[in-house]
Amino acid sequence: MTVNRLKEYLNTVPIIDYYDKRVQIIEECKITPQVFRNWKNGITEVPELAKPIINQIAGKEVFEV
Repeated sequence: MTVNRLKEYLNTVPIIDYYDKRVQIIEECKITPQVFRNWKNGITEVPELAKPIINQIAGKEVFEV
């Protein structure tokens, strides 16, 4: 089983900031909320092109790029 780095990161985000981070990832990666849920729940993998965007939104290295 692989580590779900997106879920691990989102679990560290304070509840008050979670919605904003979620919306930012959806908008900047140009995905639907369903795709976001699939990434978060490990149903589909986060594509390589989305990883640097998520790292930038997080302000830290969630994914190795």
